[in-house]
Amino acid sequence: MFRIYDTRTGQVVQIGPGPGSVLRLYAPGPAPDRPANLGELRSLLVADLIRRNAEHRHGLTVVACLVVPGAGNDEAPAGDAAALNIRPAERTMPAPEPAGAVGPAEIIIEAPLRPAADQATVRRTVRVGPVMLTGRDAGGRVPHEEPAVSVSAMADRGLDPLAMRLALASHQHGEQAELAWDVLADADHALRRWRELVAEWAESPSKPMCAEVTAQVAAAFDADLDTPAALRALRGLEQDPQIPPGSKFESFLHADQLLALDLPREIGRPRRG
Repeated sequence: MFRIYDTRTGQVVQIGPGPGSVLRLYAPGPAPDRPANLGELRSLLVADLIRRNAEHRHGLTVVACLVVPGAGNDEAPAGDAAALNIRPAERTMPAPEPAGAVGPAEIIIEAPLRPAADQATVRRTVRVGPVMLTGRDAGGRVPHEEPAVSVSAMADRGLDPLAMRLALASHQHGEQAELAWDVLADADHALRRWRELVAEWAESPSKPMCAEVTAQVAAAFDADLDTPAALRALRGLEQDPQIPPGSKFESFLHADQLLALDLPREIGRPRRG
């Protein structure tokens, strides 16, 4: 059962009645003539996490709709979103279609009440918290909401763009996420460490996934998209000396179907000294 907090009703509700159901996601995106800001990227990321959970774990068909300012846009730019492993939307539509549905920090989910195709649909609203950047390495702590921090700026600092995906996933989606360059650097370090460990574990005999941790990750995603709890479960698995490396390998790869952090990237590559 995939449950999420509906901010319109103030209740935790079930999403999707079962396999074969079709979900429509409406997420706000950037205007075609500019890069996405952090708030927009976070909204797209939350929609992507919802989509991956619905498809990979619950067998639902998802149609993602990107709602952008302006009319007549057949396509929206995908550069920064693609760098964060956010899958492209099937449709791009001008705001405010569907009428009044999408605000600057919310995602709309349309799902059938029952599996039958002729059944009425119900809308759920998922709030996405703001993103704040604190300039700690610039000598201050005055935050600026949704600053002009781009994926290219991360690359200029030698940071993997997916470190931003990891850093944002470390916060509950409805709460404010405060980022700083040192936070992104820490996320980059953690991401590279996991990739190196996955490559190392890949050289050990394969073992079944750790059932307990796999269940914890699944339960976290089903419980209002609790990605911080899913990441904590993986950190615990990483540090558990009782779990065989082959089991850790399979468990991390399985979790990466949802997290999309490219954890197998270093497999087969020469190890760093």
